[in-house]
Amino acid sequence: MRKLIVALTLLAGSLSWQVSAESTLTFNKEIGPLVLNGSEVATDIFSSPSKLTLEAGTNQVLFALGQLVVEDGRRTKFNSVPFILRFSAPTDDVVLSYQPFRTMEEAKKFDHDPRFVLKSASGEMIPFQLESLHVNGMQGMKNYEKAVQKYNQKGTGIAVLSTEQLAPVGKPSVKPKTVNAASSQRAILEAGFNDLSAQEQQAFMMWAMKNLKNAS
Repeated sequence: MRKLIVALTLLAGSLSWQVSAESTLTFNKEIGPLVLNGSEVATDIFSSPSKLTLEAGTNQVLFALGQLVVEDGRRTKFNSVPFILRFSAPTDDVVLSYQPFRTMEEAKKFDHDPRFVLKSASGEMIPFQLESLHVNGMQGMKNYEKAVQKYNQKGTGIAVLSTEQLAPVGKPSVKPKTVNAASSQRAILEAGFNDLSAQEQQAFMMWAMKNLKNAS
């Protein structure tokens, strides 16, 4: 009986350590995660999750920044190029932030020289590798997961995540919530359509009508 109690105590301690070893990555509200460790992050039409659960060890995140700025006296939304980030997760939670800008000129400078801060909940600065990743395709119809896969396969970037660093097969890993592929594609399309200008929306609608599939 005593051996059983000791075994259960050790098991409970092991499980509690595994739970505590998990950490989360929290984003500024202007930052939208796109891909985490090779898997697309589930989003809805209006927003992206502000917090993700990290793997123990090395993590890779693709994200983009969207912020309202002033241009020619009017408020407009600036959408950055996607950035790919690699870092080693600590045992406590992590926050990714940046210093907000005010004008479109400042935003464009930031796009070419991004200044992000990655800090743990205890205040420790977390070292990371970051660079921009240009993804082909129309806004709202880009395959970010495939772009990250190609980036890692190429292997020349500073934030590459090798296959050895991914969670091994058979090991349960914490991943973003999965959604139905069709609904996910529709959500991405609708979100991208809302970001287009009036002229771009009209051009897209004309293209869509020309390529409309038969319902039968």
